Amino acid sequence: MVSAGRRLPATGCPATHYHYSLDREPTTAGDYDTYVRTRAENEENQMKKYKHEQDQIANMKDYIARFGHGSAKLARQAQSKEKVLAKMVREGLTEKVETERVVQFNFENVGKLPPPVLQFTEVTFGYSKDKVLYSNVDLGVDLDSRVAVVGPNGAGKSTLLKLMTGDLDPLDGMVKRHNHLKIGQYHQHLTELLPYDKSPLEYMVSEYGQDVPLERMRAAIGRFGLTGKTQTMPMRKLSDGLKSRVVFAWLAYRRPHMLLLDEPTNHLDMETIDSLAVAINGWDGGLVLVSHDFRLISQVCNEIWTVADGAVTKWDGDILSYKDYLRKRSAALQKRTDLA
Repeated sequence: MVSAGRRLPATGCPATHYHYSLDREPTTAGDYDTYVRTRAENEENQMKKYKHEQDQIANMKDYIARFGHGSAKLARQAQSKEKVLAKMVREGLTEKVETERVVQFNFENVGKLPPPVLQFTEVTFGYSKDKVLYSNVDLGVDLDSRVAVVGPNGAGKSTLLKLMTGDLDPLDGMVKRHNHLKIGQYHQHLTELLPYDKSPLEYMVSEYGQDVPLERMRAAIGRFGLTGKTQTMPMRKLSDGLKSRVVFAWLAYRRPHMLLLDEPTNHLDMETIDSLAVAINGWDGGLVLVSHDFRLISQVCNEIWTVADGAVTKWDGDILSYKDYLRKRSAALQKRTDLA
């Protein structure tokens, strides 16, 4: 088994990020629809203002060009318009709304492995025998699985992924993996481990060998929206979102049968998250996703595992029903607090 996520070289460079988060109390798709609608309205108003300003500027420039050297009266009016134009520029003109190019991700299909592909049998795990996180876990993942792992912070969601890769061993029970299984693991700190002195292209060549044609490497990172100058720009100059795409390109090049994604959206904007969802849905491998982004979960997952109260169990319902459960539980706890 090859587990992507173990070989990235360490650097001391910190990472900062901005993202649309559904954090502890995830929002619904309705909130995203509101965001899209509001953004569209704002962009429409911005374009109206931009066009109005550009029309004003064009008219003033035309007047200045025609009458700037005419009669004294017309010249004075031209000078007045020049002052107005200079003031507009000084105070800042409205920027034109640029249509964003939609980034398209792509994972190559890998074919099928006969089940069972990854199986937990009576698994118990804790970092010590007196601090068990969960016990008697009997669950499995195949290449047609699309699983979301949810639960409170500290319950052991990321730990579950490490048990899947073999980075951790259970205290009791067995985790069985198919002999030919290749796992691609993404976690939110991988961008911090990229070599910031190398470009994405140099990094991919260093990882996968000088004998691989350069154009093949360019195509590999191009599938994740890294094109043109961004392919040869030092990593330290890339945004966190672009660094995340480098990691996805690196991971996808290994052609894993199964993706284990731990908070993959932290550095991505919503359009890129949507592209990631489209790529996953068009891919034939298995997925286990740990995320607070309930919108992404609703797009790509059809099975929910909850990690809580010392157990890992299948949720009988979709992610929206789980969110409704969280809200009701929170309301009940708040009511109990109010009555205390």
